[in-house]
Amino acid sequence: MSAEPNLSLAQQLRDMPKVELHCHLEGCVRPETFIDLARRHGVALPSDDPAQVYAYHDMASFMEVFERLSAAVVTREDVARITYEALVDASRGSNVVYREMFVNPTLHPTLAYPELLDGLTAGVRQARADTGIVARLIPSVYRAHSPARAAAMARDVVAGPRDLVVGLGMDGDELAGPPADFVEAYVIARDGGLPVTAHAGERFVAQEVADCLDLLGCTRLDHGYALARDPALAARVRAEGIHVTYAWLSTTYNFHGPMAEHPFRLLRDAGLSMSMGSDDPAMGGTDLAGDYAAVAEALGFTVADFVAQNRAALAASWLTGPDLEAVRDRLW
Repeated sequence: MSAEPNLSLAQQLRDMPKVELHCHLEGCVRPETFIDLARRHGVALPSDDPAQVYAYHDMASFMEVFERLSAAVVTREDVARITYEALVDASRGSNVVYREMFVNPTLHPTLAYPELLDGLTAGVRQARADTGIVARLIPSVYRAHSPARAAAMARDVVAGPRDLVVGLGMDGDELAGPPADFVEAYVIARDGGLPVTAHAGERFVAQEVADCLDLLGCTRLDHGYALARDPALAARVRAEGIHVTYAWLSTTYNFHGPMAEHPFRLLRDAGLSMSMGSDDPAMGGTDLAGDYAAVAEALGFTVADFVAQNRAALAASWLTGPDLEAVRDRLW
């Protein structure tokens, strides 16, 4: 199967079967669902207008909204609901056929990890039954929380079921906690047989990227924009076959230069293995297909570019077994 040449570029990009490796469950919650859960659990909101409930203006205010949202997800049923809705929206709106989705267990302290995972599993399985989307989960260290909490979470993940859990990640504001703080959590994950990734270089600090490689042992990188300003480090990432998952949303408030110097373009031209994720689509008011169209318009990425990136994403994914072949057969 391939693109229909008579369709508009935007429609071809929306129809394209997609593999997504960079997406946060909490950032996928529909505004109406957020409002409903907040009312149910007594979480105060600055607005009950779905068009305003996710209002933010920079990284710091974004993280405030993200934490408020997470506080409204309290029960196993809440988790199952938001997981299901996130995957159904990705499948029906953007034709995502495979997604690896980050989730922050320590942002949901009312839920023991087994209960959280039970809700996630219910949502993943129901979404697949209803739409065919295949999904896996990446529990993620939250940088603003302590190294001890991260290590405890990693132990829970290693000890828990692995049917859907495929790796460990790290996210949150890079200013909140350096990679060195979370070495123990990453050692636990790696020793437990989990591959690891981390958000790094989102604020264009190359040392963050190097530390995630050298201290944490990452075999994938999320964002990685600092590589565009460090050719030697980019060459290392390329040589080691490290896949970079980039996201349009974050560059809209972390990059302010000319489009000719946009990190997506420079990383593509440097020959890195890379693919785009929607990051936090509900919070950003878009979806993965919309981000494809935005990048195509702003940077000149083509259908062929995105086809190649989806293939690269699947090769870099942590999906195994029959599902891997089934997803590969669905791609252009």
